[in-house]
Amino acid sequence: MKVVLRTRTPEGIEVVLPALVYAKVPEEPRAVGDLDLIERTIREPDERRPDRRPGRERFFRHEGGVRVLAVVEFAPVPAIIVTVFSSDPDH
Repeated sequence: MKVVLRTRTPEGIEVVLPALVYAKVPEEPRAVGDLDLIERTIREPDERRPDRRPGRERFFRHEGGVRVLAVVEFAPVPAIIVTVFSSDPDH
């Protein structure tokens, strides 16, 4: 698996963004393609919530007028960012 981003959660869990997932970013209407912003969202989130799917967690960060939502699946090692996009504050 080719990786475009490698970071860690505040607890030190390794998280990667696969190239395959990142390649789909331009297809998403509310996509976030800034790798530095994605990295900060995982490393220093403003908020975290469980995802609807077991084994996943939502990481939120508000920066520069953008609220980023990154969903991380923890089942594989390392954990994988499965999607990332800008999120309305009400979600």
